[in-house]
This record gives sequence, structure tokens and C-alpha cells, in this order.
Amino acid sequence: MFFPNVWDLVEMFKTERCRKIWKIFEDEDLVNTGTEYHYFVWSRHIRPSTFRRVNKNLRFPIRDGASYRMVDVSYVAWITPEPVSERVTETLDEIPDLSRKIAMYDVSPMYMGRPVCLRINETNSVVFQEFERFLVEKYGVDFKPLHRLRPAISSV
Repeated sequence: MFFPNVWDLVEMFKTERCRKIWKIFEDEDLVNTGTEYHYFVWSRHIRPSTFRRVNKNLRFPIRDGASYRMVDVSYVAWITPEPVSERVTETLDEIPDLSRKIAMYDVSPMYMGRPVCLRINETNSVVFQEFERFLVEKYGVDFKPLHRLRPAISSV
């Protein structure tokens, strides 16, 4: 089965699922559920320094007419087509509250022909739960835990 590149995957999810339920932003990978903003970050390779920097300040500029305004992002999903380094997952262990706001999806097995997504998702994000349903229904994805130093508390 063909699996799209990550940016197309996020765009398909926003168009096919989110647009029917929530507000999406055409130029940003951001979904507004009315009370919360859910942000998708797709990156070929997640560098630990970038991961720390982005997750340190969860504010995002959105277009508001001719100008921009800042919004507080409630949840961030990192999606990558390459394996996630242990140094990145260690960051989640170093900052305990971060795992309640950050989800990670390593879709690299999909590009090797295996319908598996490695994930860490301890958030309460309804958008990320819907994203996971989308992956299961459209691509038959089976979720496996992404390696972490400490055991996952719970998974969606």
C-alpha cells in the first residue's frame, strides 16, 4: 500500500477529517477545537535542540485578517518519517509534564512496507485521537510504543 509523505498525510487528515469537525488553518498545520489549539510538526529528522526549543514556548502566530496574533498551543504532535533518536525521547523523561502535551509519531516503518506507527501519546488531545483513527481506517496502521527510558503511563 502507498503511504504518502508526511506533509501530504497531515494535509489529507486536515482536509478529510478536521475540516468537518473543527477549524483548520490553510497555511498552518494547526487545528482549533474551539477551546484548544493542536499543532502538527512534521520533520524529516527531529533534532533534540529543535525539539526542546519548539516545546519550550507553545505559542504560535496565526493569521488574523491582514495581521497575525499569537495563540497558546495546547498540544503538539511531532510526525517524522525517520526513526526518533533516544536523545529526543529522553527529553520527555526529563520534563515530566511535557508528555501530557506532546505526542510523537514515527511513521518510518510505513515506508518500509510495514503498517506500523511507533508512537508516544499520553495527551488528552481529541485531534490526535482522531488522527490515530484516520491512520487505522485509511492505512490499516497498527500502533506500537516508541521506545522510552521509563514505561508509558497510558496510551490512546
